[in-house]
Amino acid sequence: MINLRYRLLIFFFIAVWFIILIRLFVVNVINHEYYEKFAEKNITKTEVLVPMRGLIFDRNTEPLAINEIGFSISLMPKIRNNHIIESEIERIISFLPSLDKEVLFNLYKKNNHAYNHSPIEIVNFVPYAQMLSIYAYLKRSPYVVIAANSKRLYPNESAASHVIGYVSKANDKDIQNNPLSQYSKVIGKEGIEKFYNSYLQGEAGYRKSHINSLHKEIKLLKEDSVFKRNDLYLSLDLKLQESIDSEFTERSGAVIVMNVHNGEILAAGSYPEYNINWFVDGISYKNWQELIENVHKPLINKLVYGRYPPGSVIKMGMVLAFLQYAGITESTLIQTPPFIEFGGRKFRDWKASGHGSADALKAIRESVDVYFYLLSQRAGIDNMASVLRQMGIGELTGVDIPNEVSGILPTPEWKLQRYGEQWYKGDTITTSIGQGYFLATPMQIARYTALIASGKLVTPHFAKEFNERRVEFEAKDILSDFQKSKLDILRKGMYQVCSMPGGTAYYRTQGTRVSLACKTGTAQVVGIPQDIQRRTREVDMEYFHRSHAWITAFLPYENPQYAVTILIEHGGHGGSGGPVLVKIANKLKELGYIQ
Repeated sequence: MINLRYRLLIFFFIAVWFIILIRLFVVNVINHEYYEKFAEKNITKTEVLVPMRGLIFDRNTEPLAINEIGFSISLMPKIRNNHIIESEIERIISFLPSLDKEVLFNLYKKNNHAYNHSPIEIVNFVPYAQMLSIYAYLKRSPYVVIAANSKRLYPNESAASHVIGYVSKANDKDIQNNPLSQYSKVIGKEGIEKFYNSYLQGEAGYRKSHINSLHKEIKLLKEDSVFKRNDLYLSLDLKLQESIDSEFTERSGAVIVMNVHNGEILAAGSYPEYNINWFVDGISYKNWQELIENVHKPLINKLVYGRYPPGSVIKMGMVLAFLQYAGITESTLIQTPPFIEFGGRKFRDWKASGHGSADALKAIRESVDVYFYLLSQRAGIDNMASVLRQMGIGELTGVDIPNEVSGILPTPEWKLQRYGEQWYKGDTITTSIGQGYFLATPMQIARYTALIASGKLVTPHFAKEFNERRVEFEAKDILSDFQKSKLDILRKGMYQVCSMPGGTAYYRTQGTRVSLACKTGTAQVVGIPQDIQRRTREVDMEYFHRSHAWITAFLPYENPQYAVTILIEHGGHGGSGGPVLVKIANKLKELGYIQ
């Protein structure tokens, strides 16, 4: 019995040592590489290095978005004693009294978990000048960590606010879609800042080091260089932009100034604008309420998201469709009485006495509605829509800011799909003068105007240089030879609008130092009953019942270089934008863009 127990003990002893030896063999030989890497991971600290966000400049290197230099304040992790945490926060607040103790305490506790070995940031940004006087006092504490940091700053506050956009704090969804924003803590939310966010934020680098059990660095292994900024130069001219802004201090609407040959945008404003600095640290309740309660909707980018009936500014495209599909030439004379009757309804001309008769030039110059009513029946809605779509109407322009919409170029198919209703000839008539279901954006009208001026369909854009690398955007040759041969008549008609008595903008564009070719448009906000023969004057209407005023132009007439599109919300007659157009044209000459 004793001998059996002794044998079992010996067998158990040998079995245990055999298992230990096998385990040692597995750990030291078979899995050596795995555990070596695991041990390396335990003593290696990897930090993500985030480059400074690229700056944004105008075409003359005037700053539009910069980084203000300052500091962040963090507390060391693993502080378990709440009294120590509170006393450290109270000391910080004694130097920075605008901070909230409860907010800082909760922020620290939220991030002070077992897996966090890095200092916990509780104050994101303190300006350099403010930190200078308190730095030495804060650094006396072994728990406080002060690090260099930066904050986005827009030095011009509201100028081109809808174009530049803004950065704001990255949320969970942002971080999921853009992992680098977890470390940069901000991301582009609107405008250029959003569209070119990946470029402006740059690429992350890494810093690897060996650390001891107290997380102190003992050896630097590798550090990437991330000091290069990805700066962006825009085609905007800040001086021109600010000149236009001064014309819209009491107006709402949109303005675009574009190079007709390459699509570069020199100025673009959606009005009213707003201070984009408000959003960088999270907008206050007071400022947010101010913006959302403003009846003129400053948060909407009207350049690409505002949809308006184009009114008579679309008539050049309609004339091109008529010349191609209505069996007329530019000199064909059409009788144009004060109104026509169709389907028991009167379609009136804007001029109560009518225009007598009109050819293509007069139809554009004096905006003869009945000319378009009659010829739209010959050309047909499908042909009209086809030509306008060719000219970029009803299509995205491809401009390099987010949230662009395509507007509505109505057709029988569209109406059936949208409303389940058939198309009537009356729909064709109202579409021919840019009313009815028809909706366009200011950016589309600017691009369409540039096409008439240059013969090419450009891609509107704001980006000019990425660092020192110039960028080119495609200009499409989309018109047929026949259509190109008719552009001169469209241009001449637009010239007469501004330069000849009877032109709808003649009296409102006096004083220009540049030869203008333009077209006005009046986009009705409320319908006019059929039995009304003489319309109520726009100035006598309630403000929000007044028509939107369009004027779109190219200049100089003899050698087109720039397109200017102006929309004044509830501005009444399209000619009301004439004085603004003159000031923009004269400013272009003053700045040397036009010789």
